[in-house]
Amino acid sequence: MKGFIMINIEPGTENAVHDALEKIKGIREVVPVYGERDFIAIVDVQSVSDLNRAVLNVREINGVTQTQTILGMELKA
Repeated sequence: MKGFIMINIEPGTENAVHDALEKIKGIREVVPVYGERDFIAIVDVQSVSDLNRAVLNVREINGVTQTQTILGMELKA
């Protein structure tokens, strides 16, 4: 199961938040981005429960002000 967590942070916390995000179980990649969000964390987990745990861990990081999570879907041919 793949998810995408869009993350907004307080200015000046970029490095600390990035380092903390990389330590969260299930987060495969952390991408700093320009635009409405500051980071996108790509999550690869086994269940919705694991995704929920990862999101809650992200929200506990000092400097994180907002998250939005998108769950990936599978296209069947």
